[in-house]
Amino acid sequence: MKTYKLIIEKGEDGFWGRIEDNDSLITSFGETIDHLRSSMKEALELYFEDLEKPIPKYEFELVMDIQEFFIINDFINISTLAKRIGMNSSLLRQYAKGIKFPSLKQVNKIENAIRKIGKQLSSTELQPS
Repeated sequence: MKTYKLIIEKGEDGFWGRIEDNDSLITSFGETIDHLRSSMKEALELYFEDLEKPIPKYEFELVMDIQEFFIINDFINISTLAKRIGMNSSLLRQYAKGIKFPSLKQVNKIENAIRKIGKQLSSTELQPS
């Protein structure tokens, strides 16, 4: 299965996305990330139709910079996340606002924490009180 990196940017009225295939750039837009995925799927189908090639089995890997991540996921408490990963909360806020830019090591640290939180949440089961 082919994995396309779907690079996401937040616009005023929704989300822009782009992927690259060989030397081609395929772009699309959606009001939500789910809508963007759907419209990108349609754009890919048209792309392969124009090439007269069969559509391969594929999946999207979402890629965004830290600033985009915190805009899209504005429900995340930056101070709590910073504390969880042992980072200065004002520094993480500066990354989130695009005032400062993290090193690859810092990006990995943040990404690993987010993935760990995601796994923890997805393995949680709630029951009525």
